[in-house]
Amino acid sequence: MRIIAIQLQHLHEIDARKQIEQLKPFVSLEKRAAAERFRFLIDARRTLLGEVLIRQLIHEMYGVPIDQIVFETEGNGKPVVQQIPSFHFNLSHSGDWVVCAVDDAPVGIDIEEIKPIDLAIAKRFFSADEYQDLLSQPAQRQEAYFFHLWSMKESFIKLTGKGLSYGLSSFTARLSADGQASLTLPDHEAPCYVQTYSLDPAYQMATCTRKPITTKNIEIITCGEILSRLS
Repeated sequence: MRIIAIQLQHLHEIDARKQIEQLKPFVSLEKRAAAERFRFLIDARRTLLGEVLIRQLIHEMYGVPIDQIVFETEGNGKPVVQQIPSFHFNLSHSGDWVVCAVDDAPVGIDIEEIKPIDLAIAKRFFSADEYQDLLSQPAQRQEAYFFHLWSMKESFIKLTGKGLSYGLSSFTARLSADGQASLTLPDHEAPCYVQTYSLDPAYQMATCTRKPITTKNIEIITCGEILSRLS
């Protein structure tokens, strides 16, 4: 598995629009249209950078020209690459980061910016064990721990491609005292392996795979590097 993270620079509106226009020619018409519907420029930038990154990785790994890569959607709504069924990927973005995980088997990744949160959300969406684990944390750590759990759970949901309709309270994410992450899943689910990462003190990130072998390495690149590869 490879994990790549793009750190977004803070741009003035003119520069942000320029970057968006530079990225548009390298994505599908559908993705361009989606980017144009966003209210905030940062959302358009993150969406376009994510797709361009995936296209560059496929070109790098398989030699397929960027403009000939075709994405399809599985029955569960998860995107796949038409020409390379063994190539699995997942994207996530939050705040200043766009992150991507690629593997030869299904994979999920999620990144969450740590923000003030009403912990009543946890009582509604988390399992009973997760909620108790959260309440047992010191008050000053509860927000960060909430997003630890949320990123682990989201990474599993994104692995399955089933979306939030899966039921967030139907499985349990745990983080042991020594930082080991684990999932307790319903009996019908195949085993999954979750890993947390310290990409940025203001964020929590996790990946989920069907294989016990993950990676602790994160390749960090800039928007400028993405754009330079397009010239």
